[in-house]
Amino acid sequence: MSVKRKIRDESKPRLSALTIVLLVILIIYCLSFLGLVFWGVMTAFKQNNILGYEKLTPLAYKLPEKWVWNFTNVFKNFTIKGVNYPDEMSGSMAARDVTMGMMFLYSFLYAFGCALASTITQCFTAYCCARFDYKFSKIIYTTVIIVMIIPIVGNLPSQIQMSKTFGLFNHIWGLWIMKANFCGMYFLVFYAMFKGIPAAYAEAAKIDGANSFSVLFRIILPVAKNTVFTVLLINFIAFWNDYQTPLKFMQSYPTLAYGLYRTIHIANTNGMDRTPYRMASAIMVLTPTVIVFLVFQKRLMGNLTVGGIKG
Repeated sequence: MSVKRKIRDESKPRLSALTIVLLVILIIYCLSFLGLVFWGVMTAFKQNNILGYEKLTPLAYKLPEKWVWNFTNVFKNFTIKGVNYPDEMSGSMAARDVTMGMMFLYSFLYAFGCALASTITQCFTAYCCARFDYKFSKIIYTTVIIVMIIPIVGNLPSQIQMSKTFGLFNHIWGLWIMKANFCGMYFLVFYAMFKGIPAAYAEAAKIDGANSFSVLFRIILPVAKNTVFTVLLINFIAFWNDYQTPLKFMQSYPTLAYGLYRTIHIANTNGMDRTPYRMASAIMVLTPTVIVFLVFQKRLMGNLTVGGIKG
């Protein structure tokens, strides 16, 4: 029994001092985020108070004295008034009010379209560079590295001018085209993944008579589907939370993120603190992304490859 106990004790992982310190730091880091989330949720159910009352003090973390459903007020008043949009009948610009429902539609079209275009372009380009050893493939790979290294500060005016020149400015589909490029970090993720997939998969399919397109769509993509969906989800969340791009390139079609940006920067009026209204607005904008993650988490956390080569 003593030998078995000794073997069992030796097999247990031992925590070093550095590991314990890092664990404590991570716990404190997570608790700080959870504390902010708790404060935001509790504040969303409070009533508008006198200016300066709702600050990040210990009193701000207490439960509301009077629970107020601010979300109905947010849904009614979360409106951007006087948005200019091109009128196809008259050929000139007209003004309209964009409600929260319309902003939700614009956010979904912008986020999903840009995420799909970006993910597909980087995925297919990375596959060609990883599987076909040509000089042009090396040029594309080098271009991606250089673009990631070179600072892009100051290129916004040229992007706006180019989008206006090619007729992409102030159109949702125009941003889909602009985001359909292979430059980005996820190109390297797809490239490393396709390099790691055994070539025996493709060779076995070609022996059975499959061409390059059949290998890609029937062999490689089913194996890599979890990674593709993960990148698609991450891109969707990033574009959903993006307010700067719609603000500059899609002024006639404001998104929820842009509406939240305007709500947060509205000046306090009548000496009242609008923090509960702002927190309720933030929760309503955040809810769709949380739902998407909860729905797809099991599929996204699955194994990368299933099955293998029999022989």
